[in-house]
Amino acid sequence: MSDNPDTPYDPSLRVFASRHPRNDGARLGRMMKADATTRRLRARQMSERGDRHGAERERHDAAFLERQADRLSDPLLAVGSPLSPGTGGEVVSADPKTPSLYQNEVRQPPDLLAAEATEHRLALTGKVSGPALTLALEMTESIGARNAVERNLVHQIAVMHALGITLAARANGFAADVKTWASEPRQQVQSVEAARMTRAAARAVEASQRGMLVLERLRNGGQQLVTVQYVNVQEGGAAVVAGRMDRGEGQK
Repeated sequence: MSDNPDTPYDPSLRVFASRHPRNDGARLGRMMKADATTRRLRARQMSERGDRHGAERERHDAAFLERQADRLSDPLLAVGSPLSPGTGGEVVSADPKTPSLYQNEVRQPPDLLAAEATEHRLALTGKVSGPALTLALEMTESIGARNAVERNLVHQIAVMHALGITLAARANGFAADVKTWASEPRQQVQSVEAARMTRAAARAVEASQRGMLVLERLRNGGQQLVTVQYVNVQEGGAAVVAGRMDRGEGQK
């Protein structure tokens, strides 16, 4: 028997002894645990058949796999330093000697991160179109967006609104070219494109409207306000209950 618990008998397992934990360490660890369970069952069968040395080798390798599985699935070893919450609640390594693009982002102070997020938000919306960006900024100012979630949602609403109106204009252009309902090929193509653009425009506008509903739910917590009015009417009397009554022109 080997006196070194980190030296398995199976040569195919020796690679794990020096393997550094990877991003998929948890998945690999589960596979190694399953392999260890299989080896322990095999060791029991060998022991029942009288193969004591074979059973000891299988149990030795099973214990090796279990230790390596724990090592590969240890987040402290995977990152290489103690962990702490960073910006946005993401886990960040406390060791500055192991920098990465994403770790540097998590270490940034919230105000700097918010400034970069603003740049990204404006750039992404501007790539759609200039009008979409103008609409997004005006809408954000109009509703008094209170946080990044509302600003992101408003930009999405504005983008889909601009896209829907653009598609509606295209649909109108195709429809205008349909002079008659004759069966000429060009007439059919114009009609089909007009219908297709109309459907796409309707879906984009509907997506924009759904975004407005989501914004309303975010602000009100998805609750509906119900106003209950109690009116006492004496016997022989009549009452009219209304939230608001406006007189039209010519009414007295």
